[in-house]
Amino acid sequence: MEDAKTYSNRNNARRAGVQAGVPSEQVELTVHKSPEGVRFGWKQKPLPATDAPVADPVVTTVAQEAAPAPKAKQVQRARVERVEQNGVKRPAPGGLCAAVWEWLDANPAATLADAKTVAVDKGWNPNNAACELYQWRRFNRDPATAGASAA
Repeated sequence: MEDAKTYSNRNNARRAGVQAGVPSEQVELTVHKSPEGVRFGWKQKPLPATDAPVADPVVTTVAQEAAPAPKAKQVQRARVERVEQNGVKRPAPGGLCAAVWEWLDANPAATLADAKTVAVDKGWNPNNAACELYQWRRFNRDPATAGASAA
């Protein structure tokens, strides 16, 4: 730790060490007690001494040093196009919200009480089912009457 900076908790000290480029398992936390309170710092753990014979140094060229290290491949998820209607997007398939919408598609005359009862039976959050019911109604309303209010 070059500037002897201290942090209010252990997590912040460890995070600072990792941000400085030290692997998490190499960060050693230090405790600094003072009359004002306890603060935490970090330093890099010394590398363990090995008795293995030292190998000949590898000669690298400038072109090899300049090549960037390969990045870990990120998992690409397929993007699902979500249908938008009346300013509401239909939930992506596979989630609990989509399950509520599928039930509402099968039961278009369902009331709020029906939706909450089914939510409890199926293990859904009843309050979320209520929100999804209102979004589903807004999604499926007639665009011609969307601006008209009930009198």
